[in-house]
Amino acid sequence: MRQLKLFAYAKINLFLDVKNLRDDNYHNLNMLMQSIKLHDEMIIKKSKSGIKIKTNNKKVPLNNSNLAYQAAEKIFKKAGYKDGIDIYIDKKIPVAAGLAGGSTDAAAVLNGLNTLCNLNLDQEVLFKIAAQIGCDVPFCLKGGTAYATGRGDKLKFLKPLKKYKVILIKPPQMVSTARIYQLYDKIGPQNNLPVKRLVNIIKNQSEMNINDGWANNLEPITKEIITDIKKIKQILKNYGFEFTMMTGSGPTVFSLINKEKEELAKEVVRNWEREQDFITITETKKDI
Repeated sequence: MRQLKLFAYAKINLFLDVKNLRDDNYHNLNMLMQSIKLHDEMIIKKSKSGIKIKTNNKKVPLNNSNLAYQAAEKIFKKAGYKDGIDIYIDKKIPVAAGLAGGSTDAAAVLNGLNTLCNLNLDQEVLFKIAAQIGCDVPFCLKGGTAYATGRGDKLKFLKPLKKYKVILIKPPQMVSTARIYQLYDKIGPQNNLPVKRLVNIIKNQSEMNINDGWANNLEPITKEIITDIKKIKQILKNYGFEFTMMTGSGPTVFSLINKEKEELAKEVVRNWEREQDFITITETKKDI
């Protein structure tokens, strides 16, 4: 086998609770992470030497600042693999959106190269490599529904979330994750999330109600920089989509859609008037 096609799935945060700044300059987090079916398509192909990246998106770097490049570099070093790889990324997940687009590409490369190049590294080793690349990469290796602590790398995988349709809307502006966290540290926590209760709702397969305390502690910070987030949330709520929040450090807003409102969701997409926004309907996914 000379090449392999991969799907790299995006994620959303059903809650994100930011805690203290750690000695390694990361934050301790409590997060509930959920895979969705929106994905990048990737082709990895063996070559004689080097790591080369091509993509259809001009915003994606082609050098070692790309997490997929870093994934290939680290797994080859760990396995002592001397040949090269060509990576093509058909980017469908918007860049810098809070959807783990770069992290999921890296995770797909780790899984894909382990298979394509017969590296025979076990899952524990892959997770250790993933944690070196980025906080969301370990989750993206497996996907599904997981409660994450530490800096996002300590994972407890939960029962799959029941299937929801998901509206995703990203305004055209981009934000720096580092800047959002810096501002968060200056302002401090806005509220303490009922983390244990929210995790138990998922464990017990109970109905999810936004009034139970689901929230993202970074959202108030990002909303101050990108005011479109507030406008998008209000539009979605006007349609009756109550479970609406920002994912990650933003700026993407999502709504979980119950079956009875699926047609209304399609109407929202058809009639969306803000032409510069990225908008799509996807759904939750059990695993990768």
